[in-house]
Amino acid sequence: MEENDDEIIVYNLESGETQVVLQNATHNILDKLKKKFGNKYEISSDELAAVEKEYWSHNIKIRQGNKIGAEVSLKWVQTLPSMLKIEVDESSKMGNYIFLGIIIPFMILGGYMGSNDIEPLAFLPGRKIAGALGAVIAFIPATILASIVKSLLLKDAKQENAKLINEVREVFKM
Repeated sequence: MEENDDEIIVYNLESGETQVVLQNATHNILDKLKKKFGNKYEISSDELAAVEKEYWSHNIKIRQGNKIGAEVSLKWVQTLPSMLKIEVDESSKMGNYIFLGIIIPFMILGGYMGSNDIEPLAFLPGRKIAGALGAVIAFIPATILASIVKSLLLKDAKQENAKLINEVREVFKM
């Protein structure tokens, strides 16, 4: 396993049938994470999906309460069959709730305004297209607002999240 400059960790896979190799690698990674964080953090993983023709991905979440959390993303592409890319990002329950709680209502409102010719989105053409475009237009300020609210509400957990992410990355350096 090596770490690239752009914070992507590479896990070298064994040779064999792709589905089995990816399942074994995922179980090994999950075991490592449970050994390191199992007592203090809640570790959850979805059921393993079948390998599609060219792409496969899987997410493992490591969380403590609503504010502290990290997500380990495993990604495999057929063009590099012997490598599994691992990315570690911040992912807290509260952050997800904030994002969804702001973005979804904004997009619904933007879609409604676009499809019903309500200003400032009355210029959009058609009814269905205007609804879709209105939702996309509303997504932009919603994302900005959600980012600001999330950073304000989770600023006390930012340091602990950064520490968790670094600890998770250290597990893969071993």
